[in-house]
Formats: sequence, C-alpha cells, structure tokens
Amino acid sequence: MFWILLHVSLLVPAVQMLVLNGSTEVWTRSALSLPTANMTCGDELTDQNPLNRTTTVAPQTGNLTLTVTSDPRASTKRAPQVKESFPTWARVLLVPLVVLVLVTGAVFCHFRHNFMRGYNRNIEADSGQPFVLLPCRTNGRLPSDATVEWTDRYGNKVHVYQNHDSVPEKQIQFYRTRTEMSEDPLQTGDLSLTLRFPTGADTDTFTCCVYSRSKRILMKTQVQLQVKVQQVEVSAGADKVLLPCHTSAELFKSCKVEWKDSENQMVHVFLDGSDRPENQDRFYRNRTETNKDWTQTGDLTLTLKHLTYEDSNIYTCSIFSQEGTILYKKQVQLKVEDCQVEVEEGAESVLLPFKVAPELLKGARVVWWRYDPQPVVIVHAYRYLSDQLQEQDHHYRTRTKMNEDLLQTGDISLTLSRPAADAAESYRCGVWRRTKLVAWTTVLLKFKGGARVQDEDPGVRDQSDSIDMTPLMSAESNDSLFDALT
Repeated sequence: MFWILLHVSLLVPAVQMLVLNGSTEVWTRSALSLPTANMTCGDELTDQNPLNRTTTVAPQTGNLTLTVTSDPRASTKRAPQVKESFPTWARVLLVPLVVLVLVTGAVFCHFRHNFMRGYNRNIEADSGQPFVLLPCRTNGRLPSDATVEWTDRYGNKVHVYQNHDSVPEKQIQFYRTRTEMSEDPLQTGDLSLTLRFPTGADTDTFTCCVYSRSKRILMKTQVQLQVKVQQVEVSAGADKVLLPCHTSAELFKSCKVEWKDSENQMVHVFLDGSDRPENQDRFYRNRTETNKDWTQTGDLTLTLKHLTYEDSNIYTCSIFSQEGTILYKKQVQLKVEDCQVEVEEGAESVLLPFKVAPELLKGARVVWWRYDPQPVVIVHAYRYLSDQLQEQDHHYRTRTKMNEDLLQTGDISLTLSRPAADAAESYRCGVWRRTKLVAWTTVLLKFKGGARVQDEDPGVRDQSDSIDMTPLMSAESNDSLFDALT
C-alpha cells in the first residue's frame, strides 16, 4: 500500500490545469526571457517565444499536450524544466504509512525471531500431582518429516517424536514411560510435553527443539520446571514423625507400596496385603508403620519412629499396580533439627534423649561425648552388653547412666547427674556397627535463664561423616575402643 501511494503521488503534475470550453491554455518556461512558451486561443498560436517550435492539439479533443522542439540557437541553454510539488494529501498520508511500515517490520522480525527461539516459560508443580504440562506451541507450519526432541539441561533426551510417532528407545531410562505428546503435534503445532508423576529430581530446564530432515533447527523453546517437595521438620530424639501422603487414585490390595530414601534404601514395603519388614533396610526396620486401611482412604502416610540425624532425608512414596505400572508418586523432605534440652540450675540430673531401632544395637558400640565446650571428652561408652566405664573422662565417672533394657527398647538416652550450671553444653551420641556409623544425634543442653546455645552450621549437621571424631580417635591407647573403630 505504501509503495502504491508513493508511486501515484509522484505522477501528480505540478501544474494542475482545468480545461473548460472557451478557456485559455498557457504553457510557460522559466528559463527564457519571454516567459510565454505557447498560448492558444482557438487554433491560433500567439505570444509564442521564437525559440520554441510547438504543436498542440485542439482544445476540443481535450488533449493539451505540448511538444517542444529545441531551436539550434538554444543548444547552449538549459533544457526545459517542469517543477513538481508533492501533493498535500500524500504528505499527510506519508507519515502514518512510514510508521505503519516500521511497526509491521518490527512485528515480523519479532515473530520470526521467536518462531526460531521460542519463549522461556517458568512452570511450578507440586510433588504428588499426577502430571505437569511443559508448554510449547507454534502457529507456523512445520514439515511433516520434522523431528521433535525434548532434552534436559544436560542434553539427555527426555522425549523424541520422529516419523509420526514417539521413539521411547531414544529416551533415557529416568523419563521412560513418564512422557507423552499430543497426537499429530506437527500438524496441530502443539508440541507440549506431559510429564507424569513429577518429583524434586525433575526440577530442571527443558528444551524443545524441532529439526528439519537436514537437521536444520526450525524452532527452539525452553521451559524451566520447579517441583516443590513438602517439608517436614522435627527435633532429634522425637518419638515419631508423620510423612504425609494422600492420593485419590483407585487402589487395590494387590498394589505394591514402597517408601524409599534418596539413597534408594527401602524404608517400608507393603505387598500382597501385608507389610514386608524383611525387605526393609536394617536402619529402618521396626521403626516404620502405615495405615492399615489405605486402600479405602488413600492415606499412605508413613510413621517414622525414634528420630535421629540420619533420618534427615528425602522420602519417596510410590504405588505400583500388579503389572508394575506406576499409579502414584510423591516426595516428602524430612529435616531433623537439633534436640534442645533445658534444665533448672541446681537440678540433680538431666536426660539427654536418643532412641534408635533395637536392630541397630546388636553388636553395636554406643559412645556419648561432649564437644562443646572444649576439650572434647568421652562422657559414656557402651559395648559388649555393658558400660565401658574405663573409657570415660574422669569428670563424668559415676555421673552417667543408660537404660538396662536398651537392646529391647532401642532407648540409648543418657542420664547425666549434677549438670554444671556455669555454661551451656553440647553433646553427641553415635552408634557404630563394624566401624560404620549407623545413627547419631546432637543434644544441646542449656540452663534456664542462661545464654542460648547457637545452632551449628546446617551444612555440617546434615552430613553424618562430619561428626567430630577427635575424642574417639584420641583414645588410640585404649585397645578396645581403637579396635572397635578401626
């Protein structure tokens, strides 16, 4: 439209003439001293400059074309010039037309740019949802022989669509059976990916890329997925904690229920209508419990007893059909906080609580030690079905006691007599089986009205191998203790 209007406007003559019967037509030439080039009145030529030789057509025909023949005497003069001015109406239209062209060009470039690159999207989902949709759509026509690839930030293939069908054998195992695209995505332009049973491990940046047959990129877009995991906090030494899990999916007693931690250790198993403790990892044995009527209520909440720092973890509940198909999945993150105990000044004794699964204590070694204030000293040690009093620091001899039935109850809490009231103290307890630390906890002891005990660095508390071994390794001279640890 812009070029048509511009072309028409340039054809508009500078001198507009109105042809009326009986009128006088005048052609002028500014370069001559005699301004009149040709004047007609009827068929007669009057007042014509002698340097011009002209012919005109009679006014009756409506053709007022002027033919100019150059005189040889005027060869050194300038050629006749006809001045043209740009019409006012064209000037008025030109500005908005230029703006329209510029805007149209910008929109076209923006569309083309985003057709190639795509839009970045941020998607949030909760662990426990049946699925999450990673959007990717285009209005552009895609060739029927194009290939669609969804990849994660490491370049692993999440889903591949090629030759009018999905290609699961090109996926990595982690995503297999969990992804799906709509039918005829190249025809509809809907390249969105459905990801089933999202967990925290699915938090990632996903890229959808469309390739031509010659491997040329036709379209590319990214989606950032953030999967939220439910948080549960509890103090170390607590008797139990609930890890919530509910589903509306139809469940049967033939279904298999598994709770696992982030190290893929089996926390709890329900199979063929009953719990299977023999399939549990030893660390969790006799410490877990689920509702018995979960097939009717959909409540798969797990009860975890006798909390320790080792229980800080991410737990995943999965339900499988009899054929092994995943019906539901959810994650819960458990954080076990420092256990804090307050005691009155002048109290006769204080209990430092700690319970573990009784299974862990068979043939195990239990050591309580104080790590703050310095120096680090052993407070109490237990092995061979008895207390190892000779290993205690002399300041604690006759001042500590553990339960006599600890092997049956798993209660390895320590009773400390005549606690010092001059400062806050921090204690730890560790359980070893064949030199492997299988359970541990921290107890912060403070006195009412005294200074608050500052928590340790969470990054240190969350790692069991970061426990200060100084008091244990410093007992190298004690053969029984050293042999047990090495």
